[in-house]
Amino acid sequence: MVTRLMGVALILVAATAVGQTLYVSDQLVITVRTGPSTDNTIIGNLVSGDPVEMLETDSDSGYSRVRTENDTEGWVLNRYLAERPIAQDRLVIADRGLAEAEIAIAVLEASVTELTDDLAVATRRLGEAETAASSLTADLADIREASENVLSIRDQNESLRRRLNERDEEAELLAIENDQLLSRSTRDWFVAGAGVLLAGILFGLIVPRLRRRRRAEW
Repeated sequence: MVTRLMGVALILVAATAVGQTLYVSDQLVITVRTGPSTDNTIIGNLVSGDPVEMLETDSDSGYSRVRTENDTEGWVLNRYLAERPIAQDRLVIADRGLAEAEIAIAVLEASVTELTDDLAVATRRLGEAETAASSLTADLADIREASENVLSIRDQNESLRRRLNERDEEAELLAIENDQLLSRSTRDWFVAGAGVLLAGILFGLIVPRLRRRRRAEW
């Protein structure tokens, strides 16, 4: 019964394979021997893509002595050794590099976006700074005009102050002259009063004598 089932399965597999396109596998398994010939004992196997360290080469036999990753030393056929990794490994490396490149591109795009945003912010700030500069320029012009007005007012105030000082000096001189005039007038009145008083006294003394003399003459 089991044999019959296996036969049916083989027939089905064969029927499926007929007319189908197949490809040769690149997964290769090679033997590691104790010597450079098929007569030597197999001490291990290597598959496609396994790295080995070259120790020596026997060109006559077509074998090379190598050391594997697990430190096993043995002989393998030269035709199965290559200086470059196999295509599948190179594809993996290329895919890894492509993924890293895509990540780097994404990072660069993010950086570009961030730099674009920073540029927009810087441009906006520059515009604000230019507006502020224009405003400051206008304010400076107003300040300069106000300063000129202040200087003019200060000059006018200084001129008025000088004129006021001159008026004060003139008033002081007039006050001094007035005091002098008052003093002179007071002195003149005092002299005049003294003269009148003296004249009155003399008159009071002389007139009685004159009267007595006249009476005596009469």
